[in-house]
This record gives sequence, structure tokens and C-alpha cells, in this order.
Amino acid sequence: MTPSALTTPRWLTALVLFFSIAAALLWLLPLTTSHPVLFPSGPVFEDIIVYKGRFVLYHTAKFFTSHSTSAFAYPAGAAPIYEAFYKTSDATSSYVIFATITTLAAFTAAFYFLRRRDASKLFLPLLLFTFPLIFLIQRANIEIVLWIIIVLGLLTYRRGLGIVAAILFGIAAAIKLYPILLLGLFLKRKRDLPAFILGILSAILATAAAIVYTGPTFAIAAHGFFIGVDRFQDHYVDTVSKVEVAFDHSFFSPFKYWAYTNHTSPAPWRETYYLIAGAFALLLFLRTRTLPFLNRVVFLVTAMVSLPPVSFTYTLVHLYLPMLLLLCALIAFRTRPPATAILALALLLFLMLPVMSISVFQPLPTGPIQSCALLILLLLCTLQAWPETSIVADA
Repeated sequence: MTPSALTTPRWLTALVLFFSIAAALLWLLPLTTSHPVLFPSGPVFEDIIVYKGRFVLYHTAKFFTSHSTSAFAYPAGAAPIYEAFYKTSDATSSYVIFATITTLAAFTAAFYFLRRRDASKLFLPLLLFTFPLIFLIQRANIEIVLWIIIVLGLLTYRRGLGIVAAILFGIAAAIKLYPILLLGLFLKRKRDLPAFILGILSAILATAAAIVYTGPTFAIAAHGFFIGVDRFQDHYVDTVSKVEVAFDHSFFSPFKYWAYTNHTSPAPWRETYYLIAGAFALLLFLRTRTLPFLNRVVFLVTAMVSLPPVSFTYTLVHLYLPMLLLLCALIAFRTRPPATAILALALLLFLMLPVMSISVFQPLPTGPIQSCALLILLLLCTLQAWPETSIVADA
């Protein structure tokens, strides 16, 4: 069936409109209060300015040892990205320009994608689900660079360019570690193993190159980046605050919420969480890896944004492309689609809502609520093969 012959099912239009109305109401609720609801308190664009003073010391040992500014908390691959912004005349303005161009490109691509499926009428309602993207830009986090790399990786994978995709996923992993999970796409068939291995090598080589570039020596830089990431975990994993309860949707978030309400630390559970969450995800993946592409991509991206013990709202931008692919597959499915696929789409739409707005009425642990939705989504991916069409063909 050609894309031009497709017609969006009424039930699917109704589903999108239902969540669109909910999104519109949630966007309006913060107007009823003067307290910050949708975003953490503090400066706008904070994540791009926080390391500005430290990067004056870049390429020296003091970059890692100085206590005058915030310690760098990312893997080595992230440092050159920050340096690129700081080398401009105004890092904040450069970030805003970059984010604007990225957003316009993403909107244009989404509209074209929907238009080809005769579903352009859904474009405007779907704009109400941009909260994770707006949150990302409001924080000015470099996750936006990671988002571009991962989207390009997924699209090149769909085009049959597995080697290119594996390299892109490897580079992404050098920036923020967790995209390494996307290499699970290459574990379905034996012939994909070379691409999987190349992805691992790309992550190692990109990390090593960033360490060498940072200097002053490989040993100093490698140790410094390791300490920075470890301190990040000490701060955001082993301690918990009201901000994390609202904006952290990781699977560890409910444990942090319990610790927060009981005035204790979740630190003793960290290692246990790694073991249990890792084993649980592996068991589910062994079931999912042989299923169609839609199951695998939704599963792996969901795992990527929920398994790390810290995962803030802006990481949900990575679910946009899987959501769009699932939506278009359901449009093209001519018989009754699997119930699990419909529920998965509903959960994806829910996760894009500005649910923090409900705290206008009553403070609620919105982060843990989202983590529960992500857990259900992860389980749904394993239960039933989802529709494959000429639009979303299996690779």
C-alpha cells in the first residue's frame, strides 16, 4: 500500500486528540500560580554556563583539580562539545541558535514524515507534546547533540547502513555512556556482530581520542574524567532532593522518593539496583531481540532513558522518533493492531506531557510516576510482535 493511500484510523486520531487536550490543560495550569512548576528553580540555560569558568583551564591538570567552579561530571567525549560552545563569543547564544536550528529541522522532518502518510492533520496536535524538548532547551543541556547523533544512527540503521549506525552509537556512548545500549539492535542476527563490535570499538576510540585531546597526559585526563563521573553519582544518585523527585524518571527514582520521604539516603541500594535492574533488563532483552524492529527500538530507547540511576526529563526527547515510527505503523496497519502497540503509543504520548503541572494542586512524585510508565512500556515491548509494514520494515 502506498503512503498516499493511507488514512488515519478514527480511533488513532481520537487517541492523539485525547492526550492533546490533556497536554493543553497541563500547559495552562502553571499560569494559575507564580511558583516555578515546569522547570527547576535557578538560572535559565544553566547547564551550558555551569562549566564556563572551568574550561579556561581546559588542556591542563587544573581542569580536573580546581575547586573554584563546578567539577566536570561527564565522560571525556562531552568535553570537546562544551569547548566548542565556549570558543564562541557567547556560549548561551550559540546554544540557543543551535537548538533553534535543530528544532526547526526536527519539526520539518516530522511534518514531512506525517504528510507522506496522509497524517499531516496530526502535526499541530503533536506540537503539544514538546515538553521534553522545551525542558532540554531551557536547561541548555548538551543532550541535544546526543539526540541528533542517536536519531541519525537510528535512521541510518533503517536505511541498512548498519556500520554507520554502529559508529554513531559508539560516538554517542563516548559522550554520555548509556547510548551503548542501542548496540543491542545488532544482536538479532550473527551477520550483525561485526557492526556490534565496531560500535564498541568506536566508543573506546572516541573516548580515548577525547582523553588524549584533553591532556595534559592520558593518565591525568583519564583519571580526572573518571573521578568527575563518580562524583556526579555521589551527588545525584546517593543523595536526593525535591528536584530529583519531580524530574528524575529513572527506575531508581521510586527508591530515591522513598528515601526522600523517610529522610534517609538511597546510597546503600545503589549496587543492588545495578545488579537487579541489569539482570531484569537483560532477561527482557533476550525476549525482545528477536522481535520486529519496532519492539526492539522502543525497548532499547526506553531502557536507555530509564535504566541509568539518574535520568532527567530532557532525556525523553530520545523517545520522539520511536513514537513517530510506532504512530505511522499503526496508521498503515489495515486490520486491528495489537493491543500492546496501542497501549505503548498511549504511554509514549503520556510521557511527553508536562505532568509536573499537576503539582499546582498537590505535590506529587511525578518522576517516579513517569518511571512506572516507562517500566510498563518496557514490558509491553516484550509481550507481542508489533506491526511491520513497508513504512517500518524489519531490518
